[in-house]
Amino acid sequence: MNGELKSETKGKAESTVEATFRGQSKMTSRGQITIPMEVRRRFGLRPGDTMCFLEVDGSLVLKLGPLVLTE
Repeated sequence: MNGELKSETKGKAESTVEATFRGQSKMTSRGQITIPMEVRRRFGLRPGDTMCFLEVDGSLVLKLGPLVLTE
């Protein structure tokens, strides 16, 4: 499913982002999530892969890592 995501941040203008819905998951009480099988297959994710959580314009973005951070 393709579509546009619209978000409003208090006191800021509305922004629109092109996005493709790939699935969703609930977080367990231990803070764990399951990455949907379609996503794992599409992006070649394997057990032991490092996933990085980034904040971009107030949204959470999941990125295959590891990332090298520079100043």
